[in-house]
Amino acid sequence: PRLHVEAAVTMVRLTLRALVLAAMVLLALPATLRAATLADYFGSYVGRAVDVAVESGRREERDIDIVIGPLKNDGFQIEWVNVTLVDGRRDVPGVKRRPSAVAFMPDKERGLYIETSQFNPFKVRDDLEPMKGEPVRWASLDEGGLHVYAFVVLEDGTYEMQTYTRRLTDDGLELTFERVMDGTVVRRMTGHAVRAD
Repeated sequence: PRLHVEAAVTMVRLTLRALVLAAMVLLALPATLRAATLADYFGSYVGRAVDVAVESGRREERDIDIVIGPLKNDGFQIEWVNVTLVDGRRDVPGVKRRPSAVAFMPDKERGLYIETSQFNPFKVRDDLEPMKGEPVRWASLDEGGLHVYAFVVLEDGTYEMQTYTRRLTDDGLELTFERVMDGTVVRRMTGHAVRAD
């Protein structure tokens, strides 16, 4: 009986060691080889993208800065700056710079993240009014990337839907954007950004 107990103890120890080793290997894998967590996206990124108007074929190059970071209670925020270049340059007249930011808090029942306003003690929080053109924004995370959606009801009763996906790569993010107007894709943007110090 004592030999059986010692054998069982040895088997348990070996199993525990194997589980610990497997967990260490899994944690050491880059996020591109395992299911990425929200924290894997946290960081600063710089890159470039091409924005194409589908109907006209007009193309614009953009420099992009993105910062993704944590927010209290398991939320996150994204800040980004799009710089529309002129003939591939940003040091000439006609360049446009557009900064934006959005914050999300988890909706655990739905498995989504819902846009939240940053706390401002000097402002009474207004309710969102989608029928007055205010966008409804939410985000999700899956094996395809970190997706941010914006839905807007336009003045004439039609709608606009924007989808922005950031997917982890070995050195940063693959970027895709699509703008749909009343069911028709009108703009697409693709690009890549690398992690920056």
